[in-house]
Amino acid sequence: MTRDNSGFHITGGTFNGPMAAGAGAQAVQHTGAATSGDRTTELLALIRDLVRRHAAELGDTRPVLRDADQVEAELQEENPDQDYLSGSLARMAARVASVAAIAEAVAALAALVS
Repeated sequence: MTRDNSGFHITGGTFNGPMAAGAGAQAVQHTGAATSGDRTTELLALIRDLVRRHAAELGDTRPVLRDADQVEAELQEENPDQDYLSGSLARMAARVASVAAIAEAVAALAALVS
């Protein structure tokens, strides 16, 4: 018996990046903070909203929201510091790892600004 796997099975570690499954599925990744302002703003707003909605699961949300504010401020700089962004987003990812929806939004933001 032949069985097709149109889904994903990922265990351990951290995965970042586009994924697609099934017939005709496509995954596209666009990078570059300078040309992605609208999308970064969207993702930051989504992250903040999800953090507030999942506050009971996260506990103290202030550190995550503070990181989001600092990432937003850095992205507004003429030449954003990629090392700073990378570290801040990694810290955010660790803080929200228990809530998949937020972790996915942070991973999407990290991929976008890298």
